[in-house]
Amino acid sequence: MPRARVHHRDADVIVIGAGAAGLAAANVLVESGLDVLVLEARNRIGGRIETAASPETGMPIELGAEFIHGTATPIRELAERYGLATIDVSGQRFEHTSRGLRVARDYSARLNRVLGRLDAHRSPDRSFADAMRANRGSIRAADRSLATRFVEGFDAADATQVSERWLAVAGWPGRDMRESRIGRMLDGYGALMRALARPLGALVRLGAGVSEIRWRPGRVEVAGAPARGRRRSWSARAVIVTVPLGVMQAAAGERGAIRFDPPAPALTRSLSSGIMGPVRRLTLRFAEPFWLEPAFARRLGAPPLERMTFLQSRRPLAFRVWWTTYPVYAPMLVAWSGGSRAGLLSGRPACELEQLAIDSLASMFRMTPARLATRLVRCYQHDWVADPFSRGAYSYARVGGARMSERLAQPVARTIWYAGEAADTIASTGTVHGAIASGQRAAREIIELIHS
Repeated sequence: MPRARVHHRDADVIVIGAGAAGLAAANVLVESGLDVLVLEARNRIGGRIETAASPETGMPIELGAEFIHGTATPIRELAERYGLATIDVSGQRFEHTSRGLRVARDYSARLNRVLGRLDAHRSPDRSFADAMRANRGSIRAADRSLATRFVEGFDAADATQVSERWLAVAGWPGRDMRESRIGRMLDGYGALMRALARPLGALVRLGAGVSEIRWRPGRVEVAGAPARGRRRSWSARAVIVTVPLGVMQAAAGERGAIRFDPPAPALTRSLSSGIMGPVRRLTLRFAEPFWLEPAFARRLGAPPLERMTFLQSRRPLAFRVWWTTYPVYAPMLVAWSGGSRAGLLSGRPACELEQLAIDSLASMFRMTPARLATRLVRCYQHDWVADPFSRGAYSYARVGGARMSERLAQPVARTIWYAGEAADTIASTGTVHGAIASGQRAAREIIELIHS
C-alpha cells in the first residue's frame, strides 16, 4: 500500500463522530489514560441528537432522539453521574378511529399477540410482511394492521424488507415490563451530550469531516475532507468509527462517505445487512395546550386528555402517530411518521410537511386545518434523511441480516472498530443507550488490547 512513512502518532485512538457512541467511547478511553482525538464533521456535537431550547415553554424541543427506552442502564448511570434528571412517561395511550378518540387499553395485548408469533430461528428468514401474510388465518386483520403500523413507526422499518428473525430477537415494548418503561431526559438529550463532551474539551474537533481511512494492522491514518484547499490527516494506533449506518453505506464521492484503503470487505458485508430507516418528525408549538381543556374532550366525545401520552390513528393520514410532553404540561405535540410512509414524505419542503401535519392533527381533533393553524406558534423540524451526516433516523436489519449488530461489532484486524446503535449487541438497535453501550464496549476492547 503506497503511503508516506510516518513515525509519530497524533493519538492512541481516533474516534470518528461526536454523537452518543463517539463521546461515550472517548470518555472511557480518556479515563483509562489513552490519548484520544474525536473528529466530528458537523459544527456541533450530538450526532442524531439535537435539542433546541424553548424558554417560552420551559421544555426542551428534541429534533432527533427523545425517549429513554426500557431500563437503558448506560443512560441512567451517566445521568446519575452527571446529576441529570430523568422522568418516566406513564400516562394513557389513545387511538383515533372512525368513532373518534378512545383510550387504547388493549394496545399492548394486541401487539404482543401478533409479535409473539415471530420466529427468531426461522430458516430461511423472511420479511415481517411475509410473516403477516402467512398468519392471515390465525391473526385478525385489524391486529396485523396494528402490528405493521408499530413496526414501521417504532422501528422505522419497511415491513416488506425488515427481517422477521431480527424483530423477534430485538423485542418490543410490552413483552417485558421492565423494557416497556419509557422516559425522557428532563433537560433534553442535549444536556447529556454536553456532559459527555465537557471532560474531552479540545480533544473534540468540530468541522473535521473524514473522507478516507488508510490503515494496516496496528496503525491508521485518517484523512480529513479537504477544507480551504488544505488536506488534513491524523494518525493513531486504532480508530473507532461511529458515523451512522447510512453514512457508512454512502457511495464513494458522496458527501460524508468514508473510503477505506485497503478495503475492509468483512465490514462492508456487515454493513450490507442493514438499512437506515427513514423518519419525519415535527414538533408543533401552540399558544396553549388547548387539548387539555375539559370542554375540548367533551366536544370530541372523548375521555379527558390530561394524561394522554401517545395518540395513534387507524386512518391513513400523513402523520398517524403523535405524542405529548406528559407528564410535563407544555403546549407542544410531536408528529411522527416512520418506515415506508416516511419514505413517501422524503424530499417534501418543510412548509408542505407542516401543512400535512396540521391536516392530520385537525382530522384527529375534528377541527378545520385553518382553525388549528391559528393556534400554532411555530413548527420545529430537521430532515435526517436528507442530512448527509445521518442519511436516515436509525437502522434495522434486512431479511437475512438478523446478525447485523453482532457482525458490525467485530473489529477489523484489531485496528478498526465500528460503534453506534446499529452495532449494539444487546438488542438495543435504534436507541441512544444502544449507541452509548456500543461505544463503551469498543473502547474497552481497545484498552484491553493496548494494555495487554
